Amino acid sequence: MPADANVVKNLMKQNLLGVFSERDAVKRRSLIAKIWDTKGIFIDPEGRYVGHTAINDAAEQLQRRFPDFAFSELADGDAYSGVGRLRWGFGPPSEPRKITGMDVVVASDDPRITAVYTFLDAVKG
Repeated sequence: MPADANVVKNLMKQNLLGVFSERDAVKRRSLIAKIWDTKGIFIDPEGRYVGHTAINDAAEQLQRRFPDFAFSELADGDAYSGVGRLRWGFGPPSEPRKITGMDVVVASDDPRITAVYTFLDAVKG
């Protein structure tokens, strides 16, 4: 049976705000271990990352590249049958929508994230 819609929504939010926004490496790795499948795949325009270590590295690289940026949810995510999508903004707290995009998340029955596909739709200035 696919993961419940509310469970998928929670996983998406935890991934956005608790993995990709978390600057404490210990907390981030702990959450990755909790919500991601060990062979989980994260794909964005920069590349393909497989497994906990690679996903953690992708989050760290993003934070190093944009040290003053943070993620925010632009709308409530929606989900069904173990798949969900979440629209987000990324930018300095004073301009939280400098970059916008959407994550498409696939969750297993356990439930853990098995894949995240990130799409960018706007980059401002």
